[in-house]
Amino acid sequence: MDPDSTDSDSSVDFEIDTEPAFVLDDLVDSDSTPGSGSADSEFIPSNPGTNPMEHTFDPSLPSQHSYLGTDLTVLYGRTVLDEDDSNWIPLYPQVDVVLVPGQTLPLAIFNASYIQMIRQVISGNRTFGTICMLRKTPGSDELSHADVGTTAEIYEAHESASHHAIRVKAIGRQRFKILETTDHTSGFLTARVRILPEVKLPDPLSMMSCPVLDRFRTKANIGASTKRKHNLRLYDSISSIWPAWVYDQYDPERLVKQMLEILSCHKAVSPIPTDPVALSYWVARSLPIKDSRRLVLLRMNSAIDRLRWEIFTLNKLSLLCCRQCGQHVAHQQDVFSMSVEGMQGTYCNVYGYVYETVTIHKATGLRLQNAPPSTEFSWFPGYAWTVAACSRCRKHMGWHFTATSPDMKPRGFWGLCRRALEAKLEEVESTE
Repeated sequence: MDPDSTDSDSSVDFEIDTEPAFVLDDLVDSDSTPGSGSADSEFIPSNPGTNPMEHTFDPSLPSQHSYLGTDLTVLYGRTVLDEDDSNWIPLYPQVDVVLVPGQTLPLAIFNASYIQMIRQVISGNRTFGTICMLRKTPGSDELSHADVGTTAEIYEAHESASHHAIRVKAIGRQRFKILETTDHTSGFLTARVRILPEVKLPDPLSMMSCPVLDRFRTKANIGASTKRKHNLRLYDSISSIWPAWVYDQYDPERLVKQMLEILSCHKAVSPIPTDPVALSYWVARSLPIKDSRRLVLLRMNSAIDRLRWEIFTLNKLSLLCCRQCGQHVAHQQDVFSMSVEGMQGTYCNVYGYVYETVTIHKATGLRLQNAPPSTEFSWFPGYAWTVAACSRCRKHMGWHFTATSPDMKPRGFWGLCRRALEAKLEEVESTE
């Protein structure tokens, strides 16, 4: 997908803060162009009465990243670095991307220094570090790297000698904290990092449990009713200065249940994890939040802490707005999954720029490019993309995807860049 870069002298009517790649000459307000359709209303299925959330699309296709080509070599094995140990690893810096454990990272690399880095990584343990480059001030070109990141393990790769490029697919593995950095002789950055531990906190009531009730507790742990488990916790809390509801806020089972209830309004095309650690990372890579807030989650060493933070955030946020001008774009419940990886996926375009993209079935306040939809480098096979921008500030927001086959459902949806969105609390009118 390549609709996102522009020269300063071209007749483009919205701003995209990426490296210049090619010129888009015909970007206009779609709601003022005959035949282009309106981007300021929800997508309406071509067949009246069709459910816009009905799926015939294979959600496993986006996770395969077939747009990178079919000639990538599969690399086998798994590298696990010891927790709390320090290791020297090469770093791959990225703007507007915060990799989370379990998140797929597709890359098309053209820089000679980083091609050399990837060669060395593949010949070694196939692991490198990813760090987010943060702007010191909004809109500034002055960058500094975050203090935490995530290791990425390459599982597919191919180097094209004719195009002087290397394409890889990697997956986020372990969180780390940067201790010191140095420049490698080949021109890339390396760092000594400490692998952050994944701490599993014990049940805070376990030290105060009543031994007399142990015979009931065994049955509760193998599938008794939720009510019985709750009653046991009430009895255990009698010897504590705190009531049971305080301990319930740190009960991973209750946190998972609470999170799944919040997520029930979103259409998921694959099972949502129920393991607290896996669920906390799944939500972390699906939340359309700022880099700085996502880094807060990376610094947390416990799934309980992450789930509590995520539940608090999801309960507060309901609107998705343009980050630059604040115009309302969508509601949180408009987000849905087009991929088995969740409601947000990571993709790269033909020029190697990486986007974390949220899929939304209904949006407002957007303009479309006045050009036929393109299937070139499409992240969703069977769909053609059209560039979308904010109708107020003309900032690049993402793309609208249209099915190329009449049998494909949904017939259309939006893919909006996480870096272009800001989640906000919906204002409620006072009744006073």
